Amino acid sequence: MSTVADAFGGAARDARAAWHGEQTALAVLVALAAALPWFGPDWVHTDVLAAWLYLALSATGLALTAGLAGLPSLAQGAFMSVGSFATALLAARAGWSASAAIPVAVAVALLLAFACGVVLVRLPPLYLAVSTWLVAWLVLLVATEFPGVAGGSQGYTVPSDLSATGHYELALALTVLAVAGLSVLRRTRIGVSLRAIRDRPAAARALGVRSGRLLLGAFVASAAVGGLAGSLAVQLAGVSDPNAFGPFTSFKLLVAILLGGASYAGAGVVGVGFLGAIALVGHAWAGLQNGAPAQLQPMLASTILLAILALGVDGVIPLVLRYRPGRQRALALPPPAPAAAPARPPAALLTARGLWKSYGGVDALAGFDLDIAPGETVALVGANGSGKTTALRALAGALPVDKGEITLDGRPLSGLEPAVVAEAGIVRTLQQTSTFSTLTALESALVGAGLHARSSGALRTVASTPKARAETTALRGAALEALSFVGLAEHARRPAGLLDGFQQRLLMLAAALATRPRVLLLDEPSAGAAAPERAQLVEILREIRSRGISLLVVEHNLPLVRAVADRVVVMADGKAAA
Repeated sequence: MSTVADAFGGAARDARAAWHGEQTALAVLVALAAALPWFGPDWVHTDVLAAWLYLALSATGLALTAGLAGLPSLAQGAFMSVGSFATALLAARAGWSASAAIPVAVAVALLLAFACGVVLVRLPPLYLAVSTWLVAWLVLLVATEFPGVAGGSQGYTVPSDLSATGHYELALALTVLAVAGLSVLRRTRIGVSLRAIRDRPAAARALGVRSGRLLLGAFVASAAVGGLAGSLAVQLAGVSDPNAFGPFTSFKLLVAILLGGASYAGAGVVGVGFLGAIALVGHAWAGLQNGAPAQLQPMLASTILLAILALGVDGVIPLVLRYRPGRQRALALPPPAPAAAPARPPAALLTARGLWKSYGGVDALAGFDLDIAPGETVALVGANGSGKTTALRALAGALPVDKGEITLDGRPLSGLEPAVVAEAGIVRTLQQTSTFSTLTALESALVGAGLHARSSGALRTVASTPKARAETTALRGAALEALSFVGLAEHARRPAGLLDGFQQRLLMLAAALATRPRVLLLDEPSAGAAAPERAQLVEILREIRSRGISLLVVEHNLPLVRAVADRVVVMADGKAAA
C-alpha cells in the first residue's frame, strides 16, 4: 500500500509542478463544457455535439501518427468504420450489449492497423498517404458490396446504454483524456523519439532509435482510438451506416489536425472545432440561399487551411502561440547540469575484415580491413569517393555489406540493424549537419540518452509509474550532462534549428555521447568550423579519448587529424591503403 501511495504521491507532485495558469484555464473550459447540457441554450443539441466530440477523439488519435510521427495517414476514417461495423454486428447479430462490444471493436481496428502498418509505415510519405487512402476505400467497398458487414442500406439497429447527454459527457471525458495523454507522451522519450524520426529519420536511426517499431506502435495506437470513437459513434447514432465514415472522414480528420497544428496535442480538438464552425456557416448559407452546394464545407475548410499555411505557420495553435506572452517558457525541465564528462563505458575492440560493398558493378568497399584498439583514436583519410563514409555506414549497421565481418570484442555484428549495433556500443554521427530542428537541444540529446531506457515506455510514462519517473529524470540528467560536456548546457532549451552551424555539429556529437558509446564514429566533425571552433573540437575529442571511448574520425582537416589521432589509416579505392 505504501508503494502505491508513494507512486500516486510522486505523480501528484509532478502534476502540481507542471500546472500553470493555462492548465487552470483549460480545466475551467472543460468544466463549462461538461455543464453545457444542463445550462446551455435550447438550440444546443447534445447528440450533435457528442458526434463532433467523437470525431475530435478520433482526430486526437490521428495526431499521434500524423503529428508526432509525421505519417500522413488517410485511413483513420476506415478504422472508425471498422469499429462501428464490429459493434453493430455483435449487437444486432450476436445479441451482445453495445458496451460489451467496444473492446472487440477496438481490437479489430487494432489488428487491421497492425496488418496494414507492418508494410505501410516503412513507405515514403506520399506512398503512405496514397496507400492508406486505398485502405479507406477498400473498407468502404467491402461494407457496400457485402451487406452483412454493415447491414446494407437499412443498416443494423444498435441499442445504446447511454442517453445523448451520457454520450456527450463520455465523449468529452475521453477526448480530454486523449489530449492529456498525448500532451504527456509528446514530452516523453517516446514522443521525442517520434518527433526525431519525423524531422530526421537517418539521424534518429544513427542514434539507435528503432524507427520501424515506434512508427508501427503510433499507427496502431491511433487506429485503436479511431476504432473506439467509431464504436461509440454508432451507438450514439443508433444504426450502422456504411457511408457514415470512410474516405471522406479520413480526409476531414487529416485536414482537422493540419488546421489545428499537427504536432500539438490539442490539434484534433481545435481542428474539428473549426470544421464544426465551418459546418454551421455552411448550414446558415444554405438557409439563406435555399440550399447550397454539397462541396461548400470542404471548400471553406480547404480555403482556411491554405490561408493559415500561407501565413507561414503550421496551424491555428502555432499561430496563437506566436503572439502569446512568455511563449518561450521552459516546460518542466531540470536546471542545466555543471560541466561534466559522460560516464565511462567499458573499452572495446572493433574489428572489420574483408568488407565489400558494390553498387552496380562499382566497388565502394573492396576488402576493407580495420582494427581499433580500446580507447584508440584512428583517423580515416582519403580522397573524395575513396569509401570513407561508406565504411562508417557499414560499421554502424546502416549499410549491409555484401561480404565481410564486423566484430566488437569478438561479437559478430554484421547484418544487424543500426539499433542493435548502437546498443552494442557503436554509434556514428552523419556527414551532413542533421539536427532535429523542431526539438530543443536537450530533447535532441535525450533521443540519444533513450537508447538504453528500459522502464519509460509509452504506457508507463503516461501512467507516471515510479520507475518511469525515475528513469525519465535520469535520462534528462544524462542528456544535460552530454550537452555540458560539449559546452551547450546554456542552450539546452533552445530549438536545435536556431543554433549556429558549429553548435549544431556539437549537438550531434552530444546526442551521440548521450548513448554511452564504446566506439564513436565521427564523419567530418569539423566541417564548416572556424579555427577557434576547431581548437575547441580538438579539446573535446581528446577528453572523449581520455574517457576510454574508441574514436574513428573521418576528417579532411589534417591539422586536426595530427592533433587527435593515435594512428592514421588512408583509404583508396574502397580499402585501407596504409
